[in-house]
Amino acid sequence: MTTSPVHPDHLSPGNQVGPWKILELLGGGGGGRLFKVEREEQPGQPFTLKVALRPAGKHEQEEEDADGRVSREAAIHMAYDTGLKVHALDHWLGPSGYLYFVTDYVEGETFTEWCWRVKPTAARLLEVFTEVVRLVDRLHRRQLWHRDLKGANILIRKEDGQPVLIDFGVARQPGMATLTVGVPPTSPHLLPPESLAFLAEGSWEEGAAFEPGPAGDLYALGTLLFEALTDGYAFDPKLPYDQLVLAIATKVPSAPYVLNPRVPRALSDITMRLLAKRPEDRYADAEALLQALWDAAKEKRKPEWQISLEQPLPEEVDASEASVKSDAERLEDPLAAEEDEPESDAQSSAAAPTPGRTRRRAVAWALCGALTVFLALWLALNMLAPPSEKGSSLVPSSIVSALRRFPLSRHAAALVCATAGLACPSVPTRPEADVRCPEASTQAMFQRLKLRKELKAVIDINQPGDQSQLGTYQDGPVVGRIVGYAWADPALPDGTLLYGRLWTGPGIYEGDKEAVIARYTEARLPDGSTYPVCIVLGGPDGRVPKQPGSKAGATVLPRELPAAAVWRWP
Repeated sequence: MTTSPVHPDHLSPGNQVGPWKILELLGGGGGGRLFKVEREEQPGQPFTLKVALRPAGKHEQEEEDADGRVSREAAIHMAYDTGLKVHALDHWLGPSGYLYFVTDYVEGETFTEWCWRVKPTAARLLEVFTEVVRLVDRLHRRQLWHRDLKGANILIRKEDGQPVLIDFGVARQPGMATLTVGVPPTSPHLLPPESLAFLAEGSWEEGAAFEPGPAGDLYALGTLLFEALTDGYAFDPKLPYDQLVLAIATKVPSAPYVLNPRVPRALSDITMRLLAKRPEDRYADAEALLQALWDAAKEKRKPEWQISLEQPLPEEVDASEASVKSDAERLEDPLAAEEDEPESDAQSSAAAPTPGRTRRRAVAWALCGALTVFLALWLALNMLAPPSEKGSSLVPSSIVSALRRFPLSRHAAALVCATAGLACPSVPTRPEADVRCPEASTQAMFQRLKLRKELKAVIDINQPGDQSQLGTYQDGPVVGRIVGYAWADPALPDGTLLYGRLWTGPGIYEGDKEAVIARYTEARLPDGSTYPVCIVLGGPDGRVPKQPGSKAGATVLPRELPAAAVWRWP
C-alpha cells in the first residue's frame, strides 16, 4: 500500500498535484520546489510547476513567508512581461494547502551551466549578457527590482539561445508589502556593500527591510559578469562570514582582465564599475549599462574577442630552450641544493648588518617608532566618524565599533613587540629560519607535482589594482595566485591559488635593505585539488626588498613576484 504525499518534498514522478502529473524534480530554493509536469489531456507537452513549501495561513514573524513568495511570483508573471505565461494557480491538498502555479516549461540550462559547457568567446558572452540586461531594463522601467539575479536564476533557452529570467519570489516594487526582514535571502557573497551598512545599523531587528533599488540589481549583474569572465567569484564564498563581510565592504576584487588574460579590457572595466562599492559610482540605470555594452560591442570583431574565454594552461617549454637560473638548477638536484644551502646562508649572514653593534640603537628607534604608530592609531580610531555628505563609508559601522572597543593597551603592546622585534609570542615579526619543510610538502611538490622550473605569483589576490602596479601590504594571511607564463613551471597552472602568510618585519633584511618574507603552505589548483607546499616569494632566498614609500603597517611591494618551491624555509 502506497502512502499519498502530504508535503512537496514527498512528491516524486508519477504523483499528481491537481490535474498535473509530476515528471521530474527540477530544483528549487527555500521558498518552493520546481517540477516538470504534464496534463493527461496534453501528454508530451511539458510545463513547470512551482509549489510553496509551507501551507497557506498565518506564520510566525521569524518564519519565511513561503506562501506569500509563491503568490507574489505568480502575480508578477501575470502582471509583467517576464516571458513565462501562467497556466494555472491553485492550492494542493485543499484551500488551506500548498499554493502552486504552472508556467511554460523552458528547455535549456542555467546561465552558469551554459558558461561551463559552451566556454563562450567574449563576443558571444557579450551578446547573451546584453540580452539579460535588456530583460532587467524592461523590469526596471516598470519599477520592479528582481533582487536575486544570479546564474542559477537565468535560463538559456535551447531553442534559440535566448535568456529567460526566473525566480521572482523576492522581487519587489516600491510600496509592495514586505515579505522578508532585513536583506533579501540570497548567497552572502552576492550581497551588495550597501546592504552591509543597512545590517550594521540594526533597523532590521525592528522589522525594517532593505531597499536596494536598481543599484542592487546592477551590482548583481556585475557579480554575474565577473563569474562568467573569470570562472571564479569576486568574493570567495568559502570565507568565514565575518571575513567575507569585511572583504565585500573594503576590498576591491582583482579586475577580470588581470585574472584572465583573455578578457577584453572593455568588458573588464564594465564589470568593475558594476561592482563599485558606492551605488552612485555604478551605472545610473540599466539603460546606461546597455549603452556601455553597445559601445563595447564595437570592438567584438577584433581577433581577441573571437577566442574562448577558457583560461589556457601554460605552454610546455623544452628544457633546452628555457633559461635555467640558479634556483631552477637547485630544484633539478635536490641533494645538491641542500648541500649548497650552508654556503648560501653564510653569505647572507655576512651581508646582513651586524646585530651586536646595532641592537641597542635599533631597539631605541623601534620603541620611538612604536610610540609614534600608537599615537597615530589612537587618532585614527577616534576619527572614525560617520561618513560625510559627499560619500558613504566603505566600512560598516559595526566593524568601526569593534575597532573602537579593542583595548588600546593591547594595540600598544602589539606595536612595541612588533616594532622592536622583541620575543612576544603573540606577535611574531618574522618566521623561524632554516627549517626543513614537512615531508608531505616536499613529496607533493617534487614527486607528485614534479616542480622543476621558476614560478611567478601575485602576492595577494585581495590587493586591488593592476599587476604591473605597486601594492601596499601588511602582516597577516595572504592568498596568492600563480600567473602562467610560457617559461613558468606548468605543474602549477595559471590561476592556482596559494594560501600563506606575509611578514613585513622589522628585523628582516635582503642584503642591507629592509625586506619581507612571504610563505605559502597550501596550493589549490584550478581543478580543485589541493597540495601542501613550501613556496616562497622572491626566489629561493625567500626575501623581497621593500620599495620606497614603505612604512610601519604599510609595506610597498610589487604585486607580482618570482616564487620558488623550497626544501627548507630560508
